[in-house]
Amino acid sequence: MHVTHARRRIRSGMQKSFLAVIVALVVVSAFAGYFMYFRPGGGGGETTTTQSNSPISTSTNAPGTPATTTTTTQGSSGREKKVLRVGIGIDADTLFPISGTTTTVYNIMRLMYEPLFRVDENGKIRPLLAESYNVSKDGLVYTVKLRKGIRFQDGTPFNATAVKFTFDKIMDPKMVCPSRADFAALKEVRVVDEYTVQFVLKYPYAPFLTVLAGGTASIISPTSFKKLGDKVFTTPYGLGTGPYEFEKWVRGQKIVLKKNPDYWGKKAYFDEVVFYVVPDPQTREAKRLSGELDMILQPPSADIQRLEKTKHVVVQKVLSTRVMFIGINTQWGPLKDKRVRQALNYAVDKNALIKDVLFGLAGPMDSVLPNFALGHVKLPPYSYNPEKAKELLKEAGYPNGFKVTIYTPVGRYLFDKEVAQAIGQYLRNIGLQVEVRPVADWPTYVHMLLAPKNQTKLELFLVGWAPSVPDPHNYLYQRFHSSQMPPHGFNFVFYNNSEVDKLLDEGVRETDPAVRAKIYENVSRILWDDAPNIYLYLQYFVVVHSDRLQGVKLLPYEMFDISDASFKS
Repeated sequence: MHVTHARRRIRSGMQKSFLAVIVALVVVSAFAGYFMYFRPGGGGGETTTTQSNSPISTSTNAPGTPATTTTTTQGSSGREKKVLRVGIGIDADTLFPISGTTTTVYNIMRLMYEPLFRVDENGKIRPLLAESYNVSKDGLVYTVKLRKGIRFQDGTPFNATAVKFTFDKIMDPKMVCPSRADFAALKEVRVVDEYTVQFVLKYPYAPFLTVLAGGTASIISPTSFKKLGDKVFTTPYGLGTGPYEFEKWVRGQKIVLKKNPDYWGKKAYFDEVVFYVVPDPQTREAKRLSGELDMILQPPSADIQRLEKTKHVVVQKVLSTRVMFIGINTQWGPLKDKRVRQALNYAVDKNALIKDVLFGLAGPMDSVLPNFALGHVKLPPYSYNPEKAKELLKEAGYPNGFKVTIYTPVGRYLFDKEVAQAIGQYLRNIGLQVEVRPVADWPTYVHMLLAPKNQTKLELFLVGWAPSVPDPHNYLYQRFHSSQMPPHGFNFVFYNNSEVDKLLDEGVRETDPAVRAKIYENVSRILWDDAPNIYLYLQYFVVVHSDRLQGVKLLPYEMFDISDASFKS
């Protein structure tokens, strides 16, 4: 009754009432989930230890103070086994880094695998498996010296041969590698000696170091790869060099990693890290408060302020590099018309979404690129203007609207389903007949995104994009270059503009930052006007954990770092 009434009010232009109803339903659901799962001392029958106060958050007593439990089980040696339990919103689509697509899953894989370089919390690129590097004057040869004395989890030595093997697989067209476009400039990898490799490029490629620091470029064991065959995607035993190694994956339930006792760097503190798949954010929150989970990603936005005041709970948040948008299939029916796509942008009140659905956990987009990226230029806003949206639809020949479907994942992004539902209502308000279809299984959603043009079901769809380094190439090339249409890349919207292609090709080869910036400013202006997306917002990355868990760091590209994490005694 209340939802129906709210929809009627929105159709008469009172969209804020609809958003208020959504918020109310979310808050009610959150508290219902809290009381359903709150079991002091609970933890699924696992042995627990009591936690102490947090040095990070300002904690106050709150009604229903959560149980503060941490999993500690008896190990085979008789000592206490330290297990970190993490709640995530989606299951993995793969555990093989070359075939990865999803930042949440790379949070798991980065514990098992390591690239030659890594991006730190300040966005700086640091050597990891590499020791040092130099670049030729013409920018075509990167010579990398490797660390010595490292072994993969299967015992195979890490060396230049393994590095070449990995990149040969990345470049092999028979290998599933959705991010292969990042390596398009790579001509070959040469083994100079046991601990020196050379990356030879076809042309200067400004963001190449960021490519070497990405999860796709994680180095794999040739021995285990050959032994495992197709099992590398689901049971990657011994494949990486990281501080943790694969132990078990129960589809739709959990992924279990165990400590790598022979890790070359700082030894892992936890004996196991278990990632539990909990799609519903209210349920994730409830399991954290009941003590069943030590840490969760992306809790309900509506509850952040309450959680910040809850005893024994720490809330960490950072504005991420993730841009959120509604993808528009530019090759489907009415959406082929730029005026229709612009109308959709005017139809949605982004500021109200941020305030009333996301509770302020996002920043508005004023351009295609975020304001911290090279080439950002502030552009005339698509202000909320439903009347202008209706005029554009009428000009395009759709005065009575048309039928369209919005697809959305569930549990992948902050309030993804609720955001999609609110956008659906905004579009109904300008005369469209909208169906919102949630897709609860993330691997299924990824499969839909990567379907080629002649097979895709997508019309409108909610998705986000978060490069590990905010280089404009990383934000734009795979999303908008015509060569990157699925299944070859991530141009889910099937955008095809020869001028944009030309500029993107120039931008990645140009090494002068000032010239690059001008190129990407021009690209942004074209994309903003063509509107292949409903441009929404930059979302926050939020983690909630027990106050007994210390040393967790958040990285702005939606990664968390537990290399210095531990349980307080």
